[in-house]
Amino acid sequence: MKFTIRHPYAIEPEPFWREVFFDHDYNEKLYKKGLEFEAFDVVEETSPPDGRKTRKVRVTPKIDAPAAIRKVLGDSVSYVEEGRLEVAGPNAPKWIARVLPSKLADKTTIKAEMWLERTGPGQSDRVVEFEIEVKMFGVGGMVEKFLEKTMRESYQKAADYTNQWLRANGKASS
Repeated sequence: MKFTIRHPYAIEPEPFWREVFFDHDYNEKLYKKGLEFEAFDVVEETSPPDGRKTRKVRVTPKIDAPAAIRKVLGDSVSYVEEGRLEVAGPNAPKWIARVLPSKLADKTTIKAEMWLERTGPGQSDRVVEFEIEVKMFGVGGMVEKFLEKTMRESYQKAADYTNQWLRANGKASS
């Protein structure tokens, strides 16, 4: 399953990548306050001279899943997101990530590519293309649909929180 989401941000792409995306305080508050995740930990982060930053985070979201999904996933799931910032190529800079869930990792593929498109002075759209595949006979499609719904909701919350954070921290455009 592939899908794309788009949300407006009150910041241009360059300052977003430079001043926001890798800001530890922003990320800590985004995950714990904005998304209400149970846990957020930066496992590893690198900044090589070529600008291709990498980051690995481990998070535990709160899951409000239907009974059939809870039967497959259980009551709690964490995941590791491994990503890298590509500084060249189409839509660059672009965050390319894969998600490794704590359960069903051998049956689940989750990939995302995120970039910002400037839409006007001080404005941009965050665009994220997802690819989700769950290889489980009989329930794979149901789990994929649940993941899509959850991701759409989380990314909307993240966009709302990010724009509030930008305004509160003097980084939003007027």
